[in-house]
Amino acid sequence: GDLNYRLDLPREVTEQTVLELARHNSNDDDKDDNADDTEENSMTSGGGGVMKDQLRLNLLRYDQLLKTISEGRAFPNFAEGKITFPPTFKFDKGTPSYDTSHKQRIPAWTDRILFKPFGVRVIEYESAQKATHSDHRPVYGTFHVNMAGREVGIAPTGGLGKIRQSGERMEKVSGSNHIQKQATEKPRKKRRRSKKSSGLQQ
Repeated sequence: GDLNYRLDLPREVTEQTVLELARHNSNDDDKDDNADDTEENSMTSGGGGVMKDQLRLNLLRYDQLLKTISEGRAFPNFAEGKITFPPTFKFDKGTPSYDTSHKQRIPAWTDRILFKPFGVRVIEYESAQKATHSDHRPVYGTFHVNMAGREVGIAPTGGLGKIRQSGERMEKVSGSNHIQKQATEKPRKKRRRSKKSSGLQQ
């Protein structure tokens, strides 16, 4: 979602780094169009990837969301896939240009996908760079989710089964109906006792 966290960097530094990333992406696209399956091309492509990762890291180390999570101030136990796309905010609508208004907002990754990393594997985490109808670039992800989740504990009453967590949903492997029945019967027994005792007093 649009979590609205920003980068704690001057616009000039952020914009220069983003331009460097765009230049490397453009060079990689040209290489892909004219690539031969040679060792030299493979080595060159790998070096470009390392440089892009470093440029992104230079920005992400000042990312407010990552700092907030690492300090435990929000989103405990949440994780995020590796960011490989440019900052998603703020664009001039209908263009690939970042904010050219008088506010000159600093480019940032305001749009993110967070998840509980229990039985979850990130397949894809990207942004739709060609979706220029908004001042944001939407992000999307593909995840492999193990529906069994992870074991997080055992019910306090014996024989009611273990509790497993699947994402944010808690599921009881067995005995859920039994637990519900116990919870509804107890108050009824108390009410019956109270009526009998009042009758004896009369």
